[in-house]
Amino acid sequence: MFPGARGKLEDARTILQQLELATDVPTFRSLFNAFLSAARAITYALQKDGDKVHGFAEWYGEKQAEMRGDELLRFMHEARIQDFHQAKQRLRFNTYVGHLSTEEVEPGPAAGAALVIGSEGPFWLVDGGTPRERRVPVKGADFVTRVVIANAPRTHMGRSLRRTDPLSICRLALGYFENLVHEARSKFGTG
Repeated sequence: MFPGARGKLEDARTILQQLELATDVPTFRSLFNAFLSAARAITYALQKDGDKVHGFAEWYGEKQAEMRGDELLRFMHEARIQDFHQAKQRLRFNTYVGHLSTEEVEPGPAAGAALVIGSEGPFWLVDGGTPRERRVPVKGADFVTRVVIANAPRTHMGRSLRRTDPLSICRLALGYFENLVHEARSKFGTG
């Protein structure tokens, strides 16, 4: 029972595993946003799977109230809306460059690529000013990019959060949704 929700849980787990391995800002940001959407898809699928299950609507109504009342889960919902519907981002980046020599970094990926350094790190700007403009992360420089969440949630399920970095927030949210789907399967049958 609840095959759609179980499938969406797998999607979110896979995205989180990839997010944990991300080594550059564009990849991290893309995977974080993908995780937000995948996490929301779990609850959509759970509702769809339980649509005709006796007693599910009442149970899920209580869970919806619980999710609305939880700061971390509200953050996940609002961050997805901001990204998906408003093209706004809750992630903030800053970069510290220890050493960067144009002789030591890998060459630009295309002729005419320009080296650009900003809060998201050093990039090669390729095809600047054209419809094909893109940024390619620089390899071979000594820099550290830090990511934080703007207005990060501070509590989850009535407890203060010790860590509010994006990975910790995603892990906590995934844990909640895993328990939610497990509870639905346990309460309404696993058939």
